Amino acid sequence: MILKNINKRFEDYSSNTFITQKQLLKILEHSDFREDLIKLFDIKEDESKVLQIGNSKYLIESLLELDSLCDKIDIPIKMKNVYLEKLLEDEKAIFSILGVENKYIYNIIKSDKLKVETAYSAKQDLLDYYNFSKFANYCRDLEYEDLIKSIRDYLKEKNKDNNDEINLRLLYAKADKKFYLRAITSTNGYKDFGINFSVFVILVALGKYVEDTKNNIHIDRYVVNDSKIYVSFSLSNSRVINDKLNLNFNLILENDEIKRDAVRLNGVFKVTYKENNRLSEIFIKPKGMKKEKSEYPVDLLQYRHTGNPQKVYESIQELPKLIDFFIEQVSDDAKKISEIKNVKDVRTHLANKVKHSRKLEFQKYKKRIFEKLMGITADNTFNLFEVFRQVEELFENEDVISRDYWREKLYESLIEKK
Repeated sequence: MILKNINKRFEDYSSNTFITQKQLLKILEHSDFREDLIKLFDIKEDESKVLQIGNSKYLIESLLELDSLCDKIDIPIKMKNVYLEKLLEDEKAIFSILGVENKYIYNIIKSDKLKVETAYSAKQDLLDYYNFSKFANYCRDLEYEDLIKSIRDYLKEKNKDNNDEINLRLLYAKADKKFYLRAITSTNGYKDFGINFSVFVILVALGKYVEDTKNNIHIDRYVVNDSKIYVSFSLSNSRVINDKLNLNFNLILENDEIKRDAVRLNGVFKVTYKENNRLSEIFIKPKGMKKEKSEYPVDLLQYRHTGNPQKVYESIQELPKLIDFFIEQVSDDAKKISEIKNVKDVRTHLANKVKHSRKLEFQKYKKRIFEKLMGITADNTFNLFEVFRQVEELFENEDVISRDYWREKLYESLIEKK
């Protein structure tokens, strides 16, 4: 990341953490889609209609704080004007960009030649254009500087007439007074449905959902930086599965400005198990929603960085129906938890899943989780829940990727039995 994560967790909320539509519009101040969104969602700028989403005030404050620390600029450029200067450690590199015509950049550097350090996967993306990324790392690690220079000069010569056009996603960090290259995207049809855009859309949509359903919603967690966001919206209504199980739904928003993937909405479920006046809670995460039983799970809802705001608006209108369908689907599946006969088999099966996991972010937790699962005796479902709850506490606070991966493995073991 370029700017540090802002990471917030909330157990509850109050009405003074709601926001008005007027306050929400502040995050669209620099958006090309501001007027389109105002028109599509029928926002009255001179009114102070309240969006009753708990803790949304803090999320908007965090976005505005991040916006104050940096400026984001996209520039089209021909490949022949992009040159590798130097390979750095930690998957970074320095590139020179020639013929920069952007006024904002020129006013800062007083030149049309910009040197930038890469962040995220930008170095790999550019070098992969020449199938050079892995070999470049090999040469760097063995300190073959002369070979790197020879290849760099060769690519420069080979590339001198390359008129392919790409879009460079840059960020200017004000504190560092430095430009970073975040990502490379296509110049053909790519739309910057960035973090602020996606937050505006979901808050307006959920504000209407609260009005229509009287189901209270609050943000219980978010992690956001200059390029990525993860927000968990907790819905208050609880679904009673049977005399032992209750289910609550959390809607998850994820958007990554450095990837070409879609803005995604998915779900996490809090399962509460009751036994002898005791409660234990765990979170499970289906890989997605099954539209048909034979289909592979898909995102609850997504919209790609193509098309236009009108298509986004049309997609988000389906959200209430999709939420209800998803809750119904998982509620039916959750009955299988009460049917668990041998808790030892479930624990052992899950431990083997952890042991053989290949997910990169999850690797540093594997040993501790495996030992936790195998080191504690659980002789009934309640105690099994308690073990799973303790595992959840092993994850680093900001590591939502590994935590949700664990929740997916839980869902597979408890419900899908695979």
